[in-house]
Amino acid sequence: MKTYYYYQSLRRTIIQFLDLFNDIKVIRYARDGTTVTKYVEVPLKFAGKEKTWHWIYQRKDDEMLPMMSVTLTSIDFAVDRMGNKSNKIVKTVDPANNLVQRFINPVPYNINFTLSVWTLHMSDADQIIEQILPFFTPEIYMRVNIPEIGGTFDVKVIFQSCTPDITIEMPDEERRVIMWNLDFIAQTYLFRPIVPADVDSDGVNMIKKIITKIYGSEEGWDYRGLYIDGSTETTFTSGASGAEMEAMYIKAVPSGGEYYDVDGDPYYQYTLFD
Repeated sequence: MKTYYYYQSLRRTIIQFLDLFNDIKVIRYARDGTTVTKYVEVPLKFAGKEKTWHWIYQRKDDEMLPMMSVTLTSIDFAVDRMGNKSNKIVKTVDPANNLVQRFINPVPYNINFTLSVWTLHMSDADQIIEQILPFFTPEIYMRVNIPEIGGTFDVKVIFQSCTPDITIEMPDEERRVIMWNLDFIAQTYLFRPIVPADVDSDGVNMIKKIITKIYGSEEGWDYRGLYIDGSTETTFTSGASGAEMEAMYIKAVPSGGEYYDVDGDPYYQYTLFD
């Protein structure tokens, strides 16, 4: 935790959640109840309910409503979605230098949001809620892009409940405000720092070849790739790497030594015992 990093995964999750509700509109009717006179866009604010309440009542002369506000109520660790803590995900690959960069598996967290709908008329509240609830069954997915790690991930947003909070008793100088609270859970992820290629403790070198055959004698090496009748074996190509699989000839050294492949690269150390 000594190295500073900031991938904005939390902030970007909040922004994507707000974007789900940024195109809500209500309509106004003429006295006949059928002719549409205008469409009113419903503003969306990221603020606490207390702040929104005071803001509305301090500007009583303005037509502030309808309005929506989003409050982040809590962030909880999601133990049921936690994967292997040691696994790493590849971020970048540098074939020229035979290096890769990886980051450790992201940590799952649940972000709890409350969407408050504020209106003066019941018809406005009905219109807003009906433009939101049918899309949650009870979940939807939104995509969050993290350029710093070179990738995206999907966040599952689950609808929890919708409860009214309608003012019944109020002073004569006040006006009635209709409010609905909609609760959601966003199942997001937070990321730990990327593991630099030069300090990765479990190795960073790319796999350039796969040893599939080992020959223990020079005679076996000379007849490699041939059947008994003299026909030639086919060469298998790896679909993952696109490179041909290699063979390796082991020449034992009594005092111990190394295994070398056909390119002269050391394979690994070994020691012979009596």
